[in-house]
Amino acid sequence: MKQGIFKVSVVDTTAAGDTFTGFFIGSMIRGEYPEKALSVAAKASGIAVSRPGAAPSIPELSEVLEG
Repeated sequence: MKQGIFKVSVVDTTAAGDTFTGFFIGSMIRGEYPEKALSVAAKASGIAVSRPGAAPSIPELSEVLEG
């Protein structure tokens, strides 16, 4: 499996790994295929690093899935 990057302007890398892991595991629990889970997790962590802070930077699932 391979996942490309989502180009973003990086503001703060705090919580990038936590966001990626949480969204990947959450997607797998919801029954997504690993490739989809990987894509969702990469997009979520890309959104997180484009914002300042830790918990406030973590996007809602609806935000990740709509864009």
